[in-house]
Amino acid sequence: MKLVLRVRFPAVVLMSLVVAVGFLLAVAHERGLKMLLALMLAAAVASVLYLIWPIHPAYTLSAAIMLSPFAGNWAELGLPSRVDPDRLLLVFAIVQVLLRAPAIRDRPRLRLTVTHAVLALAVAYALASAFFARTLVSKGDFFEIVDAFGILPFLIFLTAPVTFASQHHRRILLVALVSLGAYLGLTTLFEMIHLNALVFPRYILNPNYGIHYGRGRGPFVDAVANGFACFICAAACGVAVATWTGLRSRILAGLIGILCLVGAFLSLERSVWIGAVAAIVITVMATRQLRRFAVPLATAIVIAVVAALALIPGFRATVDKRINDSSSTYNRQNLAVAGLNMIKARPLTGFGWGQFESHSLLYFRQSQNYPLTDEYRYGLHNFVLTYAVELGLPGATLWGLGLLLGVGSALLTRGPPDLQYWRAALLAAAVIFVVVADAIPPIGFPNLSLWLLAAVAYSGRYAQPSTSKAAKASAGQDLSWVGSTSGAPLQIGSPETHGVVDG
Repeated sequence: MKLVLRVRFPAVVLMSLVVAVGFLLAVAHERGLKMLLALMLAAAVASVLYLIWPIHPAYTLSAAIMLSPFAGNWAELGLPSRVDPDRLLLVFAIVQVLLRAPAIRDRPRLRLTVTHAVLALAVAYALASAFFARTLVSKGDFFEIVDAFGILPFLIFLTAPVTFASQHHRRILLVALVSLGAYLGLTTLFEMIHLNALVFPRYILNPNYGIHYGRGRGPFVDAVANGFACFICAAACGVAVATWTGLRSRILAGLIGILCLVGAFLSLERSVWIGAVAAIVITVMATRQLRRFAVPLATAIVIAVVAALALIPGFRATVDKRINDSSSTYNRQNLAVAGLNMIKARPLTGFGWGQFESHSLLYFRQSQNYPLTDEYRYGLHNFVLTYAVELGLPGATLWGLGLLLGVGSALLTRGPPDLQYWRAALLAAAVIFVVVADAIPPIGFPNLSLWLLAAVAYSGRYAQPSTSKAAKASAGQDLSWVGSTSGAPLQIGSPETHGVVDG
């Protein structure tokens, strides 16, 4: 009889750690302590990843989205500055899909299309530009390519449709987004009414940390990102109201959605205000079955905004000041002029990734209508101009074409009935993204959330026919879209439902 001894991964890590401790005790105390702490952290992370490997990526990806508001601020929560749990979980969820983790071992083959090829070319172009501009090794510039430009969001668009191919797993994400909305909405409200004891994390209250202090900036410490995130969560709450069955849960989701819209208003960002109004109007008007909610929704929003103006001390004066503030408008006009001049100078190759601030000083021009100050110290407040200046028109065109193809193909993808509401949320997200992206520098969360919603809508291409009574009962409740090829309800499992084209 043979005795078979199986040593599992955590045990190997533990034994290696014990050996490493003995080695580190023999080296200099200061260096040995730092190495020991780093090794312990690495061992802890490896053990946690090993434990969550069998978990379905819907959970890990949803957890990453819930942690994303703290991205870049983990050091303020006591973690080492180079440790980003949200980014780590995003990458882990992607790897789970690509390597077929146990919970998703039977996933269908990933279907590569022209959209994915264009996105890959855009990333390769940006990386090549950063390499030749010698900014690829710069941590800030590299992670802008990863987060803001789109390596991680594009990989999410590739893998998340398989992750959320079933309604059960989409519900996991929906619960995460609604929960995140409750946190962001309440935190923003507490921050603006100065109920500081309930604001978490505490770094939000630090006037010397982050930007936009005095506005509803939330855990992002960035009012634009916070306002955008509040709106995305409000859209998710709309999906919950439409798809959840329990009356209490639907009422709760509706209240959280209104709270999120108030949070977007409290961000005091005009681009978020304009984008949110445009997104709501366009989505409601373009979606036939949402039109009947137009009046109740508008009434609830007006009541919430009026209540905020009336009940929050000094808030009305702050809003008036923000509306009449022309300095930021002048800044954007000056930056846009410099950007256009730089595009004219190098339309094909651009100035290189992350090179706007280094080369822009010579391209500003004094206008007769507004002052010129020190805008050259800031990045361009526009996605398209940023990419056109730094990557040239070919690089910006690749990025824009990938965005158009990705979001467009997701909006045109048919699927189970609940995906109709996810498509409505994607449409709203796309509208506010276009507006906000025209007024802010490229940042991570807007791009990530847009591509995540696109991936969920795109999951209809991987959806499997459902035989449940609830699915059959709701099969005739398809959300009709203006411009659709057929006004008849779509049946789950029909060829038209999936619209799959192998690429």
